[in-house]
Amino acid sequence: MAKQNEKHELAGDVQICPRCSAPEVRKSILHSRDGLLHKLAYRPYRCRACHLRYWEVSPVKVVVYTILIGPALVLSILWLLTTDRFASETSAEAKQISTDNIEPVKDDGATELQMGLRYVIGDGVVKSPKEAASWFEKAANHGSAEGQYRYGLALQEGRGVLQDYKASFQWLEKAAQQGHPQAQYSYGQLYRAGIGVQVDRARAYLWFNLAAAQGVGEAASARDSLVWQLEPNQVSAMQAEARKLSQTIAVKASEKH
Repeated sequence: MAKQNEKHELAGDVQICPRCSAPEVRKSILHSRDGLLHKLAYRPYRCRACHLRYWEVSPVKVVVYTILIGPALVLSILWLLTTDRFASETSAEAKQISTDNIEPVKDDGATELQMGLRYVIGDGVVKSPKEAASWFEKAANHGSAEGQYRYGLALQEGRGVLQDYKASFQWLEKAAQQGHPQAQYSYGQLYRAGIGVQVDRARAYLWFNLAAAQGVGEAASARDSLVWQLEPNQVSAMQAEARKLSQTIAVKASEKH
């Protein structure tokens, strides 16, 4: 197994799962139900950790078709990959949500989140930042911390939605208050940089501290860099508040279960 992994890495085909960030990703086999477009221009992968199956464009296939079939077909494929019109014209394929045939459930934040993730990576659908943001917004409104985090980032970057720093700040705050570690780190960054809110290094230290306690390495470095910019009493006060917040978050999490 170690030799296989080594060959996989040497081949320059290292993949990181877009859902769980695990490196245990391997090539997947083609299925009869896979659409013609995917078979011609994409390569399937499967994450061994979370079992997500997703697609990436295969440059090798494009080159092969260029040499063997001709530029006309390649141009047609590239047009299909980039036009939004293809999504509406090929309903049978584009409306296939996933290989598991999971349908969106009304008022179900978890399912809406999965729908958003599928539009991010193109899992059974055409990649669409706009559709992804729309599903993340639905998940966020139904209480999903991951949905709130992802929608907050979309608003911050203007990815699929109009850029809105204040709205981004509010959604990241909701996710951070639920104990989402990456949201806590991103929320702290907004305070440190003054994005959507006035610069407040003490509050940034607070949220970096909470994220670092959950294993976010970047948060620990960011927190430590702020220590020298704060008064000792500010650090003590933020550490005390961090402990209280951590306890409150834990209590709310236990109540949900």
